[in-house]
Amino acid sequence: MPPPPSPLTAPTGERAKAFGAFYTGAAVADFVVRWALRRGSDRVLDPSFGGGVFLAAALARLEALGGGAGGVYGAELDGAVHARVSGALPVAPRQLLRADFFDLSPTDLPPLDAVVGNPPFIRYQRLGREARKKAALRALEAGVALSDLASSWAAFVVHSAAFLRPGGRLGMVLPAELGHAGYARPVLAHLSRTYRRVTLLTFQERLFPELSQDTLLLLAEDKGAPFEGFFWRDVARVADLATPLPLEPTERLPEAPLLEGREKLVTRFVPAAARELYRELAQHPAVTRLGALAEVGIGYVTGANGFFHLAPERARALGLPAAHLQRAVFRGAALSGLRFGEADWHGAARWGHAGYVLHVTGDDVEVSDLAPALRAYLEAGAAQGVPRAYKCRTRTPWYRVPHVSAPDAFLTYMSGARPQLVANAAGAAAPNTLHVVRLRPQANVSATALAALWQSSLTRLSAELEGHALGGGMLKLEPREARRVLVATPEVSTGLTEELDELLWQGRTDEVQTIVDKVLLQYALGLSAKACTLLKHAACTLRHRRYYRNRPPSQIE
Repeated sequence: MPPPPSPLTAPTGERAKAFGAFYTGAAVADFVVRWALRRGSDRVLDPSFGGGVFLAAALARLEALGGGAGGVYGAELDGAVHARVSGALPVAPRQLLRADFFDLSPTDLPPLDAVVGNPPFIRYQRLGREARKKAALRALEAGVALSDLASSWAAFVVHSAAFLRPGGRLGMVLPAELGHAGYARPVLAHLSRTYRRVTLLTFQERLFPELSQDTLLLLAEDKGAPFEGFFWRDVARVADLATPLPLEPTERLPEAPLLEGREKLVTRFVPAAARELYRELAQHPAVTRLGALAEVGIGYVTGANGFFHLAPERARALGLPAAHLQRAVFRGAALSGLRFGEADWHGAARWGHAGYVLHVTGDDVEVSDLAPALRAYLEAGAAQGVPRAYKCRTRTPWYRVPHVSAPDAFLTYMSGARPQLVANAAGAAAPNTLHVVRLRPQANVSATALAALWQSSLTRLSAELEGHALGGGMLKLEPREARRVLVATPEVSTGLTEELDELLWQGRTDEVQTIVDKVLLQYALGLSAKACTLLKHAACTLRHRRYYRNRPPSQIE
């Protein structure tokens, strides 16, 4: 394990991932603590104090209010971090517990006026079974049933309320998932049952530039009072927090759509007129969801791409039988235009973006029954330990990769400027670096036509709204999110698809968007030019917000 971090500094690499530890800057911590602590007699807890930045801010705040270190409490699971930080701060050791927050009960501490901090962002895949069970039980004690997909921060938010006295306040740095993830809805419902007012602060620049996680501030106040509502404010710069920032004016969020998952926080980033137009178009008879036209899923998983993925030249040199080689697109960089054809596959293969996936078909195939060249390759892989790779060791035989088939289209699920949907005319399969799109029998649309429909401002806006931004600026579309993307469905002529395909290969994406808006949205759906512009600007606003902020000019397309 890497060495422990110095006091008040964040761990890096695997240690940071293991503990979900990404420490908050002083400006953010100072702001949250200024908001949370109102009197010198207030008591405050950071339930996972990490580098101690919230503890240090609380000490300074209480001193300014005429209080002292007796009101500062903390808990930290990482023993090395706990030792360093507790030794660096003038807080009594009995107030800084080396403990898992989920092992603590309210009786272990005096009633608190505030809980503040940046709880671990540990995703469910990294949470051990016992840790997940412990967190879920604490949430259940508060009447909150968390999904198995919930990250660790969700249970921190719920369990924190148990330590607060009536009228207490909760201030936390959280992933932006609070405003869009399905598993976060029970957390939002809990907040609405527990506090009088819940304010979400988002930022036009990233709180953690180095982290692939978009974040926000949660400010929940007056525990036990009747709920007034969810409120939101967008802050231009983190530096704005250094000066007293009034929380008014804020915008009240629609409670029912937020709690039911019908609206995400991201919709607040576009003008109200665009939101209303989007809602109207969702009900238009010539507009549907992608999921009504096609099934969207993940590609195959080999467990060892370095072994199962082969360049055409290497496959030929090894003499592998063509019957066991399936064309494949390895990554989204191979895709452009509306169609990915045979010539495109050959071109992408030269750059390593496409090639073959080894596809040994048939049930219970024994190595001894295979062609000599293939048998030799598999035996070499076995000698290298490929059968012990995660996915390989869970299937029989280890070398038969399931779900290898050619879909109707590919969809990028991690996208920069825009997600791409491209028709598959090369008969290629795709790994889980791409989504695979299979048209439904009743779709009455070709894959190429669907790729053309995907270019409209309506669909581009919908992808931004239904997907979710990551801290590094990428847009991620989970299969369930992709199925919800709106697509206008008028007929598309062959001449139009050929024109659009050529323009996309030339990189003229804005021109393609303008043409599709005019032909499909204006002429076919009857939208005005003004309405199309409204959709286009809204999509552009969201794209620039996630993709270009904090990005140097040289990296902006």
